[in-house]
Amino acid sequence: MALGSLVRPVLPHELRIGLVAATALFVLAGECGLHRVALPHRRAQVPSTVIGTGGQAGALQFGFEMGTGVRTHMPSNLPYLPLLAMLLVGSWAAAFAAGLGFGLGRAAMALGRHHSRDTGWWDRQWQRHERLLRITLALAAVLLATAIVLS
Repeated sequence: MALGSLVRPVLPHELRIGLVAATALFVLAGECGLHRVALPHRRAQVPSTVIGTGGQAGALQFGFEMGTGVRTHMPSNLPYLPLLAMLLVGSWAAAFAAGLGFGLGRAAMALGRHHSRDTGWWDRQWQRHERLLRITLALAAVLLATAIVLS
C-alpha cells in the first residue's frame, strides 16, 4: 500500500484500472490454458519435511516461510492480480482482506493435504480437478479484483 501511494499520483486513474483489467485477463487466460507465461517468482519450494516431521512446530515454520516469502513457489500467476489491484487502486481494508484471503488459501491447501489420511489420493484428486479448480479460483480472483476496483 505504501508503494502504491508513490505510484497512484503518477498514473491516471483510468490507466491504473486498465492495468488491473489487463492483468485480470492475462491471469484468467493463463488459468484457462491459453498461455504458459509465468510471471517472475522464487522457484524454491518448501520441502515436505518441513511439515511431515515437524508437527505443530513444522506447521508454524511452514507458515512463517510461506508468509514471509522466504521460500515459496507459485504454480499460478493468480497472486499477481490482487497484488497489482492493491498497489494501484486498493484501500488499506482491501489490502488486509486480500492478505488474509491469500494466507488462508495457502494454508488450506497445505493443511488439507497434510491432514489427508491418504496423500496419494489427495494428489490424484487435485490432478483430476486441477483445471476446474484453477478456472474457478481465477474467476473468483477476477471478481474480487473487480470489487477492489469498484470500492
